[in-house]
Amino acid sequence: MTALDRLNFIIATYGRLIAGLFNFRLWPPFLVYFILLAAIILMIAGQFAPGMSWMIALNTWVAGSGVLHYPQHYSYLPYSFERMSILPSLLLESLLTAAAIVMFAAYFRRERVKFFGALREVMPSYLKILVIWVVNFLLVYLLFKALPGLFSDFIQGAPRRQLALYVGLRGLAVLLTSLFIYALPLLLLKRRSLSQSFTGSFALFFRSFFTTVVFVGLPQLLVLPLVYTLQNTGSIVDKFNPDVIVWLTGALALAMNLANFFTTGAIVRFFLEIADD
Repeated sequence: MTALDRLNFIIATYGRLIAGLFNFRLWPPFLVYFILLAAIILMIAGQFAPGMSWMIALNTWVAGSGVLHYPQHYSYLPYSFERMSILPSLLLESLLTAAAIVMFAAYFRRERVKFFGALREVMPSYLKILVIWVVNFLLVYLLFKALPGLFSDFIQGAPRRQLALYVGLRGLAVLLTSLFIYALPLLLLKRRSLSQSFTGSFALFFRSFFTTVVFVGLPQLLVLPLVYTLQNTGSIVDKFNPDVIVWLTGALALAMNLANFFTTGAIVRFFLEIADD
């Protein structure tokens, strides 16, 4: 593809995906995961409701004793949500995204899209799917765990530097994710082995660096403003109704699923275009 061809392809792909939002058959993987995330948010926010003492214990273990005080526990909600969604992401989101890959492949091939059929198709490869998901997750997690500490003195008391570091970390996370983004399509659509899926993904990433980074990074614009806003939960609790944090965290969960929809769909369409070139 020439540069102009790639630009036209990117625009056409997002046009197809926007139309795909109105194809309800493509919704199930993302809707199921959003419902799960919404349930986690509501359980954290309602931890003081009758019969929810187990959530208080779990939330205290995850976020500390600050969650025992009302309404300050709302300020910990995004942090608790992030931590409590890790396991569901590894165990369930990985499988649902794999099913979505098969469904998007059928959609772009103008075949019938079947959610349960896609699940049955990817289930035999679940352990391999999990390995790919965990490797990507661990690298991104280590990135966010290690680098902020190295720059702690540099960003202390400097909001602009903090924002710059945050944007830089997100950019590096996009690059790491882009490096592994073709592993699942290779595994599921081309029936490659686990090792071939990794090496093939690296090759496709470096072969199509710009387009891959655009398709992985652009949907993150749906997520970044909400993530950054929710880093200031203390101010939100003090100045506004604490319930605003619940709604913002719910909006974040929705934005995460929309970003996954656009990233998965765009990568599958591009993969189908270039995999056999």
